[in-house]
Parts: sequence; C-alpha cells; structure tokens
Amino acid sequence: MISINREWWEHLSPKVMHQRLREMEALLRKWCSTDYGARWLSVARQEGGVLRVKPGQLIPVVHFVALGDRPIFIVPQQVIRVGHRMVGMDTFLSGRPLEEGELALRPEIRLDIVQDPVLLGAAARGETSPHIFGVKEPSLVFSAPAPYLLSPKLWPRKASVLYQHIFGSGASYPDDGFFYVGVTTRRWQTRWAEHRRAMETGSPLLFHRKLREEMAAGRVTYIHHKVMGITDDIEKLYATEEWLVEGHWNDARRLNMIPGGKSGLRYLRENGMLAKRVIPLPDEGDSLLSEWLREQPRKGLPAPWVAEKWKDDAWAIAQICSRDDRLSIEQVRAIRELVEAHSAEEIADRIGARSADQVQRVIAGKTYTRVS
Repeated sequence: MISINREWWEHLSPKVMHQRLREMEALLRKWCSTDYGARWLSVARQEGGVLRVKPGQLIPVVHFVALGDRPIFIVPQQVIRVGHRMVGMDTFLSGRPLEEGELALRPEIRLDIVQDPVLLGAAARGETSPHIFGVKEPSLVFSAPAPYLLSPKLWPRKASVLYQHIFGSGASYPDDGFFYVGVTTRRWQTRWAEHRRAMETGSPLLFHRKLREEMAAGRVTYIHHKVMGITDDIEKLYATEEWLVEGHWNDARRLNMIPGGKSGLRYLRENGMLAKRVIPLPDEGDSLLSEWLREQPRKGLPAPWVAEKWKDDAWAIAQICSRDDRLSIEQVRAIRELVEAHSAEEIADRIGARSADQVQRVIAGKTYTRVS
C-alpha cells in the first residue's frame, strides 16, 4: 500500500494542498504500477536512494497538477537538459564516480496548484508561450524527496527543514528561476508568511527585494517551494546549507546574501551583527541581516562584502577547510600526492578522511578546487 504521510504533508506543504492529499495518493498508486513507476518506487523506498540520469533522460519526479478545482492529473516527465541547475552527489551508491554530465537525483513528489484566472485561461487554450502577462497569483508548486513523505524517519516537532524558494516565469519553470536557500524548524505556513510579510513591507534583503520587484513587473508565474533535506542533527543541517549555498555561489540567480551554515554565522559575528556567545535559531539569520541593513541603509553590508571575500583564495580556503567534517588543507594536498600510487580507499585510511567518496570527489576535481 502506497501512502503519503499526512503529518509531514501538512507540515511541509501550503495549506491549499492539504485537501488534495488522498486524490494524489490514488493517482500515485496507479502511476507506480507502470514499469518506470515501479522502478521509481523501489528507489524512493531506499534511504538515500538516487537514480543516475544524463541529459535527455527522465527526471525522477512524479509531477501532479491541479487546475483550479478540476481533478488532479500527472504531467509527462521532463528530461534533463544540459545546464540543469543542481548541486548534487558526485557518486552513486556503488561509490562509482558520475560520468560527464550525469547527475544523481533523488525521486521526488511534486504538486502544482494553479488558481490564477489568466493561467487557467492559458491552460484551457493550450497556450505554450513562455510569457503570460497579467498573472496576479503565481501557481504554487511544492516538491520534496519522496522518502520524506512515503517513509519518514523523523517527526516534524523534532526536525529542521532545509529548503529552496524558487520563482520566475517561462522556461525557468519549475527549478531554474531565482532561488533562495534557507532553513526552518517551523511549519511551512509560518515561515512563508514571514517571508511574504517581509517582502510586502519593504524588507531590504535581496530575496525579498527581488521577489517584490519581479512580482510588481509581472514576471512571476510560479513560486516553487522545494524541500532539500530534513534532519534532527543541527550540525548536519548547517553543513548542508553551507554546502548548498557554496555550490551555487557563482550563480547569478542566487539570492542568499551571505554564506550558509556556520560560515554565515561566522560572517555575522565578524561584522558585529551577532554576539560571540549568542547561538541563534536556524531561521533567525534573516532577521539579523535585515535589521543591520535597515539601521545602516547607506552603508549596507560591511565592506569588503562577502562576495569579494570569496574571491580571495586564502579567505575562501579558510572557510571551506575550517569545519571538523571537512578535509584540512594538508589532507587535500596529501590526496593529490598519493593518488598516483593508491586507491581512494587506501588514501582515506592513510589521511583519516571521512570516506573514500570524500577522497574521490577531490581526485575528480569536484571539491576543494581552490586548495593548491
């Protein structure tokens, strides 16, 4: 029997989606009876399960759409395009490195609810234009890795969520628009209401400002709320947020103004926005940054701005190699010296790395590229 956990669904998704849960489940059961659906389900039920996909192959997302009050339907799966925006795993479960252009993607469940009359009219006409004008209420998209909804290991009151808010129009739908990475320990409705209120009341944060500007210009036809991870380990939460923001740092669509995780906390402390002994809740960083910008509108973020600091190899390397779960500069250099004569497993044992995968990513040039 395939079922979506109601408690997690109502904790993570917008309220308008809650009443459509049973309808989705019925469609999901039927979809999983297909050959591809059965394969998708087998991976979705594995903890940490991923599918290897290359450009031209199907993205492992079962994508439900509700046009107003009409019955939900499942849209054909999209295929991976060259340049698909993703910071993902570098190795498969076997430990074998990914091939050029290949991605390791987790099976996802997605629901898109369309309520705006202009969007509904375009859908009824079969309009495929990337530019639909006059949209007042962007379609609401929610997605999450399937294991979190089908077989959760944690419960909402004891876990934190890492997410992305993505928005845009046209060909950027649904993953390639402007995006913001954040964390929260609270219900989706609570945290998103805070973001919307901040946007509408003139928040100076880049995420709120860009969403406000794009909405006013009529350039937002969808807002996608995408769950990236759920954990009860605060260290893992900070590490993953930092890794995700760092991986997208040079993407012009990124709306985070400072690094994620502990590097972000370090930045706030270094610049007097956070007292040394104060440990904020995971989703309090926005308010600290916003308060600083409001109090010093002319000065803005402390100079040199963090983007400039990340251009400084010495500063960037200090951030990248400073955490306990990261390799030190000496370990990275040792990997490069030992690779000619030793396997990744042997090197991991010799230098005390967390895993052979961690070593393999250095060898493949996927991580620590700024350490020379």
